[in-house]
Amino acid sequence: MKVFDLHQDLLYYIIDNPNNVSILNEYKNLNIDKFVFAIFPFRGFYKILDVEEPLIYTLRGIEIAYEIEKEFNLKIIKGIEEFDEGNIILAVEGLYFVRSTYEVRIMNRLGIKVLGLVWNKDNLICPHWNSKNDYGLTDLGYDVVKTAISLNMTIDLSHASDRTFFNVIENFKQNIFVSHTGIREISNIKRNVSEDMIYEISKINGIVGIAFADIFLSKATLTDIAKYVSKLIEKYPNTLCIGSDFYGISQEHKIENLSKPNDLKNLYLELKKYLPDEYVNNFFYNNAYSFFKRALKFSDVKD
Repeated sequence: MKVFDLHQDLLYYIIDNPNNVSILNEYKNLNIDKFVFAIFPFRGFYKILDVEEPLIYTLRGIEIAYEIEKEFNLKIIKGIEEFDEGNIILAVEGLYFVRSTYEVRIMNRLGIKVLGLVWNKDNLICPHWNSKNDYGLTDLGYDVVKTAISLNMTIDLSHASDRTFFNVIENFKQNIFVSHTGIREISNIKRNVSEDMIYEISKINGIVGIAFADIFLSKATLTDIAKYVSKLIEKYPNTLCIGSDFYGISQEHKIENLSKPNDLKNLYLELKKYLPDEYVNNFFYNNAYSFFKRALKFSDVKD
């Protein structure tokens, strides 16, 4: 079992308590080869015009990631040349400090390769999934996405509103994915994607990471999840991936036997009851690997 996880909130977990960094000792033993480290950009009360707090927390998250790289003999993937040997892909979960494409270029130079447009509060790029006013991708948002893709960064539509999702899908045909989500047909909230949205992502060679919490997958058991997800994988064998959201899920929403990295082997074994090895390995690793290898292929574009 080899794992490529599209979303872990481990950096948030470490910032809250530096002792939690010891968790990383388990990763190589678990064969978690590559993982996207999400940098959460604020802690306190946020107003849409605030810049300072989101920027400070983003920069602090980047700093910690580079400290982790050195201390644990891991490697941050900043371009195609580091991809096969690298482990960590840095992501920002919400562009709350962005006021122009300049910030995007700076993030790229600092090693950020995933831009999550929004979290659970609206910003100047787009509204979030539960916004009272779904104004979609703004003009600034369009410029940000266009610039990011030109720099071979990737765009994460997790937490984005429906209108934003389709605005992006209609205007951009590469480097688009959803890192961590559930399925509306299982848990009918707008935070999740529908099977139709998975189909739209598949048409542009994007990927969708499945997150493991009852808010994403209802109060199903591990076996129930494996049965349903296996049917989706059969329909979209090159699209679905792991997007665990480990360390970002509160205790009351965790799924028994699927709440920490070591539990991924439980899902792996369950899926093998319903799917050929090729499909299971695509879900756990190969689909994410192929997506990011394509996205980073020309990462030496001058910025």
